[in-house]
Amino acid sequence: MAFEGDSTVITPTKRKILISGGLVVGGPQTHVTILCGILKSKGADVTIAAAATNWDALSLNALRSQGVRIIVPPFGFGRLSFIGKAVSIWGWPLLMNRSFDVVYCIGEGRMHLVAKRYCVLGGHCIYHEIVDCPLRESLSHRIAASMTAIIGNSNEVTRKLKTLLPEIPVKTIPFLTSREASDTDGIRVRESPTRTLNVAFLGRLVDHKRPAQLIDFWSERQNCNGLGLSKLHFYGGDCGSGYKDVLVQKVKHLGLADRVSLHGEYNHAQLSQVLENVDLVVLPSLYEGLPLVLVEAMARGIPVVATSAGGTAELGVDNEDVIITDGTEWSAFEVGLLKMISRIRSEKIDCKRLKKWTEDRYGFASVSRQWEGALLNTSIFFGCGQSL
Repeated sequence: MAFEGDSTVITPTKRKILISGGLVVGGPQTHVTILCGILKSKGADVTIAAAATNWDALSLNALRSQGVRIIVPPFGFGRLSFIGKAVSIWGWPLLMNRSFDVVYCIGEGRMHLVAKRYCVLGGHCIYHEIVDCPLRESLSHRIAASMTAIIGNSNEVTRKLKTLLPEIPVKTIPFLTSREASDTDGIRVRESPTRTLNVAFLGRLVDHKRPAQLIDFWSERQNCNGLGLSKLHFYGGDCGSGYKDVLVQKVKHLGLADRVSLHGEYNHAQLSQVLENVDLVVLPSLYEGLPLVLVEAMARGIPVVATSAGGTAELGVDNEDVIITDGTEWSAFEVGLLKMISRIRSEKIDCKRLKKWTEDRYGFASVSRQWEGALLNTSIFFGCGQSL
């Protein structure tokens, strides 16, 4: 069975990086895309090996045009994903050999155990936990325990990982955000505080992020003074689950076509355009890692309201221009959302202050240096042996 891929020739003298997994839309896609660009700019040879992907062809080909080798079978996630794993186990030995200096394993995935076989003797295997600390004896725990080093997306996850696996070095490095976000001036000019506010939900349409509850809220509060003139926009797809169609029907049934819009999928190259007219980004999720889309919005001076799921709580530390509610209770999120809308209409949000807060902690310059250290100078960065 044919793979999507190319026949890029790997130069033995270059630092060789294998990225295992990560070909899912959302924050991982943005991060992997930017990371590959950084690694290629430093002369590294980069291969991505995954058992499935839901990236579009344009995004995959954009990386290939930079010289990134992508090995992935022509199956997405879902019912046929088991075929993709079987094809990968059979095909990877024909397409790769044990020649990679670093194997970087992003997110949960059994195929990381296969990818590890392609690391050179004395090389490094790094596990990147992008959601929450694994439960003891879980698959993710077993994978993480077999690695040279571990990366957590947030300080809280890193703290837990250090307790779970004290013998393995762990560092906190957030997902990469685009240089474009860092280059904006953080000044958002709006005509009038009484105008219609554009509120956006960005990311995969899945139940645990509670997009349906957001629609219900807009229906219940149509005439609420606190909500006022506002429109709710959804940007993102459902990865073929059919959930988007359910939400479309919900909007139609509630008669909200003029107040709620589902715009469908977008890729990272379109993000700046998507955010151009957004006044507020919301994420009432039940669980998360550290949602990159919130950081991208904040880097452009856009306030956010979110539940304190996973590493999201850290976005509210000493930050006056976002509201991160305590826990994941829906009632607390509603209160936070109405409070933020009042702040925006009262012109109490300082977009430049928000941009600086975000840049200091999650900006491209500092975070990209950390990723360079982690993958190109692994031994020194993690303190785990001699440099390769």
